[in-house]
Amino acid sequence: MVAWKKLILIGLLILTPISAFAGMELPQTLQDILAETRASYNRQERPIVIFDIDGTLFDNRPRILKILHEYADTELREVRPKLAKKIKELTINQVRYHITETLTQIGVTEPAVVTNAAVFWSERFFSDEYLQYDVPTPGVVEYVRTLYSNGARIVYLSGRDAPRQLIGTVKSLRDHGLPIGIQSSELIMKPSAQTQDAMFKQRITTYLRHYGKVVAAFDNEPMNINVYRRAFGQASCVWFGANHRPNSPPILPNITSLASFEKVMVAEPEPAPAPIPTPPPAAAPAPVVTPSEQDPASEPTPVAITEETVEPSQDPTP
Repeated sequence: MVAWKKLILIGLLILTPISAFAGMELPQTLQDILAETRASYNRQERPIVIFDIDGTLFDNRPRILKILHEYADTELREVRPKLAKKIKELTINQVRYHITETLTQIGVTEPAVVTNAAVFWSERFFSDEYLQYDVPTPGVVEYVRTLYSNGARIVYLSGRDAPRQLIGTVKSLRDHGLPIGIQSSELIMKPSAQTQDAMFKQRITTYLRHYGKVVAAFDNEPMNINVYRRAFGQASCVWFGANHRPNSPPILPNITSLASFEKVMVAEPEPAPAPIPTPPPAAAPAPVVTPSEQDPASEPTPVAITEETVEPSQDPTP
């Protein structure tokens, strides 16, 4: 996660009361895949989840940056000090898929320098030694381990070739805590550097279908994730939006895009508002009854006034 995103998240955490958060959860796509893995395992379908390595499991830009910095130190510092300084100031967010594009954007355009940089890079990038500089994609190690513990067979299907990078790849997976070399884990790499990635992965899809049910496949290259979409009709095919080959074909329908494997803060749902009590209906006013409307039986009886009823005066005249 880049710095400005972290600052925004910190700001939101400061401004939002702790009670407003329910906790951390995986993105919904990852939750759905995990749930389907459990269900498939319980149905004894031998669930398989496929992961690409470069650009999906691992961010290889630190490897590229390390190689370019070495090139500046060993090849340019004495003969092109200004260009060497520009390359040494490169940051990870400036690294592009092609070395030429990476150098051109910082003003390093001298043909001889660019060509030599590309040769220097290719001699090191495709080697065991420099794989140690790769960094796991945030959140992915925990997610792979969770899938594995819930019954998934983890298949690392990589465009790396075994002759040059097998030992370094196994070491990198092991050192970062990913399941490798144990039951229900498998690493599949190209037999030679000349094999084209998409064609190689297409051939492997037939092999994988015989060993279980592919629940999901993850890849950062649009061409490769399209291969999986065509091969595994019922699987969740997830395109991870990382550094990838320019001018790639558009991804096919029914492919999910994923920006991060990290858990996200989930807001606690707001309680439903309390119902407003309804006041009881007002009592109807009593009807005004006129004497003529009263029941005759209830009318007062008139009293006859006679002489006996008149009391004598208290002060009679003599």
